Amino acid sequence: MSTKEVYIAIGIVAAITFGIRMFPLFFFSRRDTIPKIVRDLGNLLPYSMMALLVVYCLRTIKFDSLSGFMPLTIASLVTAGSYLWKRKSILSIVAGTAVYMILIQQVFL
Repeated sequence: MSTKEVYIAIGIVAAITFGIRMFPLFFFSRRDTIPKIVRDLGNLLPYSMMALLVVYCLRTIKFDSLSGFMPLTIASLVTAGSYLWKRKSILSIVAGTAVYMILIQQVFL
């Protein structure tokens, strides 16, 4: 791809993303109440996305060696434990990522 084509592709993707994000604002701005299905989706989707991310992160776990599953298991427990302790998403994500990186780079070589 040439540089011009890359810029065109980036512009198209940006326009589509902007349109998708702005659609609910334009669609529901004239209504007094939001439909029940949209409210239900708004309550359900964050939990579904978190479950999807957990499955995505743990999909590569291998039980053939200790270094295949221990770093992921320990980091997952640290993430869940720190979230239950402080109820701060960013803190738990950073703590779990840091523990995982330390484990795979220093402990389980």
